[in-house]
Amino acid sequence: MTTITITPVATLDWPTTPLKTARIERAGSSYLAYESRLLNRRSFLHSSSYYQKQQNNGDSATTAASATEEKKKEYDLLTMSERKLDKLNYYQVLHRNLPLHANADEIKKAYHKACLKYHPDKTGRGEEDRVFLLVKAAFETLSDPVKRRSYDSTVDFDESIPKEGVEESQFYDVYGPVFARNLRFASFNDPAKQIKEKEQPDSVTSPAGKKKKKKGGKKNDGGPSKAKQESCPPFGDDSTPLSQVHAFYDFWVHFESWRDFTLKASKETEHDMDAADSRDEKRWMKQEIDRKIKKMKKEEMARINLLVERAMAADPRLKREKERERKEKAAKEEAKKKAEEEKAAKEKIEREAAEKEAAAKAELAASQKANDKKLKEQQKKQLRKAKQLFRKLTMTAYQAAIPNSDSTGKVWTDLEQMNDDVELLCEKLSTMELNSLSDVLGGAAAVEEDSNTPICFEALTEVRQCAQETAAGVERQSLMAIKQRQKAREEAAEKAKEAKMANASPPWTKEELSALAKAVKKYPPGGSNRWDAIALFINNLCQQQDPRSKEECIEKYNAISKASAPPQEEKEPAATEAAKEEGADVWTEEQDSLLQEMLRKFPSDMDKNERWKSIAQGVPGKTKKDCVERFKAIRDAVKQKK
Repeated sequence: MTTITITPVATLDWPTTPLKTARIERAGSSYLAYESRLLNRRSFLHSSSYYQKQQNNGDSATTAASATEEKKKEYDLLTMSERKLDKLNYYQVLHRNLPLHANADEIKKAYHKACLKYHPDKTGRGEEDRVFLLVKAAFETLSDPVKRRSYDSTVDFDESIPKEGVEESQFYDVYGPVFARNLRFASFNDPAKQIKEKEQPDSVTSPAGKKKKKKGGKKNDGGPSKAKQESCPPFGDDSTPLSQVHAFYDFWVHFESWRDFTLKASKETEHDMDAADSRDEKRWMKQEIDRKIKKMKKEEMARINLLVERAMAADPRLKREKERERKEKAAKEEAKKKAEEEKAAKEKIEREAAEKEAAAKAELAASQKANDKKLKEQQKKQLRKAKQLFRKLTMTAYQAAIPNSDSTGKVWTDLEQMNDDVELLCEKLSTMELNSLSDVLGGAAAVEEDSNTPICFEALTEVRQCAQETAAGVERQSLMAIKQRQKAREEAAEKAKEAKMANASPPWTKEELSALAKAVKKYPPGGSNRWDAIALFINNLCQQQDPRSKEECIEKYNAISKASAPPQEEKEPAATEAAKEEGADVWTEEQDSLLQEMLRKFPSDMDKNERWKSIAQGVPGKTKKDCVERFKAIRDAVKQKK
């Protein structure tokens, strides 16, 4: 009997940690077969043994042909469900392989083929057949350039943009395809523009077969082509230069989109302008559609701007640049702050040193001032003592010399004369000189009570002689000062005379005087800029090297008027009277401005006499009559101009 041993198997140990989630993408032959059957690219019997047998029994050439035909097999819209029909775009409705950039001939050819297949006469499904109506709508839209441009703006386009917070490692993979997708609507990719450029030939062929240049054509000047100018810089990668990155974002900041929302707006507003009953209704529909288009265009540009903002915020290249700029700015600020601190410290040291130096100078100046003051007080005190001693010695010597009249009578006639000489010497002589005279008279010891030193009254003669010499010197100095002042006044007068002669105008010639007389008659008083016109007349007529100014003309005219005035007792001739009146009519610019100011200050509603009296008081050098005549002359001149 056989023995069977049963060995227990350990249970399966499952991991305690949670399992990782994984993303599974659909792939493989089974999935591809499913998609092929869904899109009618292969039949349901394609993988069956019957299909394989038929394929194996067939000729190899036939197999290749059938495979090619299978690849190019067209959709059968009649067998497709409504859900699948809704997923097809107009290009796929006309032909499965019709591209978005197909031209008008290709679209027309595809439409003819579709009509042969789906026309109601072929299918027998009636004119309201949904498939045929879809084919017809596709051709009507794609054959019209305006409608096709609007349709291309919405067909098969993903408007989504990445969300915020994209990691730097995924930035280029996330944002690169989005910018490439939106570049479809750039202005230089406008299909209408490209079709227009294709339809316009570069040259026109003449009947003789020779090519002629188009009118208005310009030669290529070697500059950058238009295609190069109208292109988007590449998105680049992490090693792209920063200038190219800024150029890329600058292009998108100023992005111009050709996207047309006419068809989309018409669908959303449910307005069919072709079905409008009247012109007013059609106009109203157009306004509603245009309003919707404007709103959609605004939303589109907001979407592009948001895309650019998010991309610039997440771009690692711009982040690095901002960080570098931030560090540079911080370094500059730090350096600036450090420099300011160093400058402040240096200024503080210099200021403290300057304050110390100023304090030392001030202390030295104060000490010097105090010493000078003390010395001055000492000198004043010494001078005062010297004067007192000299007066006392002189008086003592004079009194001692009275008994001996023969010797004193020759010095001073009386006491007052002596006092005058003594005071003169005290006023003019210095301390040392006074002490010298005092020593000659006997010194301080001669006036002390218990001193035996005799007074020398014979020295009074020397004191008298010194007083006379001092008086003569003072008088001589006074005369010299007077002479110097007189000489200075004469030199100043001579210089003023020379300056006046240098600035004086050259003498008037007879020709100029004659021209002045003619100009005064030609330009009567009262006209505007009268003396300017007179000066211009004289200069043009005489053609002098140094032209005369209006001030010189006025000065000469006034000088002639004053020189020709006769004495009061004689009767003035007519010419002199006219010249005098003409001189009274001379008004300077300052007087004219004062007259105008006074006319504004004193209005015409005042009393006439009182008003003109007040005006004349405000214009120096003019009487009330002169002011009235000047006002009338100005008024007449203004009326003549009008």
